[in-house]
Amino acid sequence: MRAAYTSIAIQMTPLYLMKELDLGKKQGLNLDMLYVPVSSRAAQAALAGEIHFLTSGGVANINANMSGADFVGLTSTLNTFTFKIISRPELRDIVQLKGKRIGISRLGGASDFSIRYALDRWGLVPDRDVAILQIGGEPELAASLQGKAIDAAVISEPFSTLALRAGGHLLYDLSQLGVTYTLHGLGSRKSFVREHRDTTIRFLKAYLEGIYIFKTNKELSLNTMKKVARLDDVAIMNTAYEEYSKRLIRDVPYPNPEGIQIIIDQLAKSRPQAKGLNPNDFIDPSLLREIEQSGFVKRLYGR
Repeated sequence: MRAAYTSIAIQMTPLYLMKELDLGKKQGLNLDMLYVPVSSRAAQAALAGEIHFLTSGGVANINANMSGADFVGLTSTLNTFTFKIISRPELRDIVQLKGKRIGISRLGGASDFSIRYALDRWGLVPDRDVAILQIGGEPELAASLQGKAIDAAVISEPFSTLALRAGGHLLYDLSQLGVTYTLHGLGSRKSFVREHRDTTIRFLKAYLEGIYIFKTNKELSLNTMKKVARLDDVAIMNTAYEEYSKRLIRDVPYPNPEGIQIIIDQLAKSRPQAKGLNPNDFIDPSLLREIEQSGFVKRLYGR
């Protein structure tokens, strides 16, 4: 089986641990974990049957499905915006973004959705008042900001901290908006889940164990993140680790319709075909429910 993660960020650490510790093998899976830095490319590979599971925000699934795909969210690992807007040091206020260039990872992705939602809340019109530029992955965003190719970046940990250490300014923490939003989760194709339900459950069990290790073994988790992100100093991750392991990532990250509805409502402003979509059509919580009811999670945590 092949699974793809599409960015280098702390919330992906349970997946890195799955790869590092070969947790799929414990579930009887020969699992290959791949880094595919562009979600649209991962989605295309999944549609071609080359990838069976992939990380995706709700917005990626909805956009793809409105174009005829059949993706479904199996988890909602992060349920709010966690990006930070890191700017050049001379920018000290949101209003100063007018006429400036903001870098995101990819158009149509979670960082793109997050900044467009925020700009709308702040009375700034995306692409008119503020230019939104597709840069690439988190390392590329940090490098572009430092090289002054952009004025601000929508970026997550650990690279937001690295950007700050390089002289950037924390213009805004988007988690402060308090929006219920399906930012990051695992997904697959509905057809694959339907035909390979047992395999999907085994994969999710391996993922839940990755979450368990992330939440209970700080040293291993940070060292694994250090290896994947090629960091020199793991200490920069201490604060972020505490926030993600204790508050943001749940033991059983059920997908939720509220986080999808936010996306539908925002997309409907520019894409009329999104109006009236049912958020429950984009998620399937039944597999996690089956795993939890089996006692698997209780056994992991010794409860």
